[in-house]
Amino acid sequence: MDWIQGFLKKQVRLDAFDKVWKTLLSYPGFLVPKTGYREATQWQGREMRNLKRCIVDILAVALRQPGSVQVIHFMHALECVKALADFNMMEQYRSHT
Repeated sequence: MDWIQGFLKKQVRLDAFDKVWKTLLSYPGFLVPKTGYREATQWQGREMRNLKRCIVDILAVALRQPGSVQVIHFMHALECVKALADFNMMEQYRSHT
């Protein structure tokens, strides 16, 4: 998560990410975060599961409308976060075939 925060800060998109984070709506099986993304000091079980469910979508919204120089960096960042989220979801299974 530190990498994502550092990337967003470098690309001047951290405020956009926080804005999207604060506008998340509740739905069955998903709890709306009680604190802002940067305000969280420690991620616990339920909070981390919720974050894994929505991190790619929030990041995609925060990185929309990139400048011509940012396009390739944003695309690589989204691919990386998506791969990490996919791996994290797959690792919870007891058996892998």
